[in-house]
Amino acid sequence: MSILFGHPGGNPNSHHAALAHYESGQLAAFCVPWMPSQATLRVLNCIPPLKPMARRLERRCFPPLDNAPKIEGQAGEVYRLLLRAIGLGDERLSYEANDWLMRTMSRECRRCDVTAVHAYEDCSLWQFQEAKRFGKPCIYDMPIGYYDAWKVVEAELIRRFEDWIPRGGLPASRYVRPDQKRKEMELADLVLAPSSFVEQTIRISYPDKVIARARYGVDLDFWTAPAVRLENRPLRFIAAGQLSLRKGLPLLLAAWEDARLVDAELHLVGSWQLAESKRRSLPDGVTCFLSCSAVELRDRFQLADVLVFPSFFEGFGLVVLEAMACGLSVITTEATVGRDVLDNSCGRVLQTGDQHALTESLRWFSNNRGELPAMGVAARSKSEQFTWGSYRRSVTEAVARIR
Repeated sequence: MSILFGHPGGNPNSHHAALAHYESGQLAAFCVPWMPSQATLRVLNCIPPLKPMARRLERRCFPPLDNAPKIEGQAGEVYRLLLRAIGLGDERLSYEANDWLMRTMSRECRRCDVTAVHAYEDCSLWQFQEAKRFGKPCIYDMPIGYYDAWKVVEAELIRRFEDWIPRGGLPASRYVRPDQKRKEMELADLVLAPSSFVEQTIRISYPDKVIARARYGVDLDFWTAPAVRLENRPLRFIAAGQLSLRKGLPLLLAAWEDARLVDAELHLVGSWQLAESKRRSLPDGVTCFLSCSAVELRDRFQLADVLVFPSFFEGFGLVVLEAMACGLSVITTEATVGRDVLDNSCGRVLQTGDQHALTESLRWFSNNRGELPAMGVAARSKSEQFTWGSYRRSVTEAVARIR
């Protein structure tokens, strides 16, 4: 088998999926707008105005694929990155990258050496349609729960947290393509799901679809626990990622106010995607920080005690494994990878949307601070079961089914 693989940006899970195909000798080409080298990043970091771009590109650099066959579209991606750098970026640019990928892969999949096509939600339709013309199987990667299930959840969130919605509405909803999502799923011969939650959302609409579980991993050499955690300081909870309705931020802040913890603080790290009035009136003990690099986030994890990730709808939630690898216990929901990786030795998995349970969990961790060191050790040990190597093996084994 020779697989044409593509992703519209390049992130850890796509890098390791490509590496799985490369290691097994099955990668025809990796289609990606721009995979910068370490040398390129060093140059960009030396030019002050371009440092923000370099930081954005850091996660796209992946040396194990330096020698892999690639098809890139650097000019268009540089243009999109520059627009974002000057504040003109929005979700529209992401869909432009999706369209570039679909055009490129639909052309390349006609090659006689390509025998299968592997791509992601929102950027698979055209190449899947072309691949079907030539009888080539289509592998569909679902990094998040299925859209039809999300629309039900989203409608409830908008009703429940109406006053949290920013002016102009929720940004992604202006560009989403529901019909494309459905056609992609219908054309897929194999769907890769990173968690039991994602598989569950697909089964609601497609009970007979062939689905393989391929859980993401964590870089255990990078995400590490500190040798010693600082004592004689407030208990620190941290929430990291998009600060949005979907991630459960309104629920978290309401639970934080209800919990009334003593000698505790909550750090929010990420891009604020809610009404500005809410950011100006955060509860006592809550501090909001901008999005940061992976190195900076690791540093914040190492200075924290508990990750709180009360998401209403996920695919996996890599931040859960990253925090666990840094020795943090975790509070999360059933709508993440929580059921697949956590137990009471290192965290809590709550019913999604249950504010009372979240409040009580915050109180439990505050009242049982002496148990946190052992829970942190257990969290690190659990995270070590979910490596990127095991993810790549899962991908390779799943793809072997469609030969």
